[in-house]
Amino acid sequence: MRQVTRVTIALPNDLWEKVKRSVPAGQRSGLVATALESELRRRQRVQQVAALQQHQKAMLKKYGTLPASSEAIEQMRQERDDERHGLR
Repeated sequence: MRQVTRVTIALPNDLWEKVKRSVPAGQRSGLVATALESELRRRQRVQQVAALQQHQKAMLKKYGTLPASSEAIEQMRQERDDERHGLR
């Protein structure tokens, strides 16, 4: 069984009225918990995207731009394979 902590939160009156009208009394805590978990996951994803963007900037600064076209990548692979097989 999950441990539960009781907390007091302040909500705008109109928001609380909407909750009372649309969510039965025994389900309101679950709604709040689900909403908080969802928001925390969203914020974590935002932080992860920001960290990834920082990493991308660091890699761009360190290595510069790399070929983006599939043809250029295929050509590099062919050159590598040719070198391995002594064709170049």
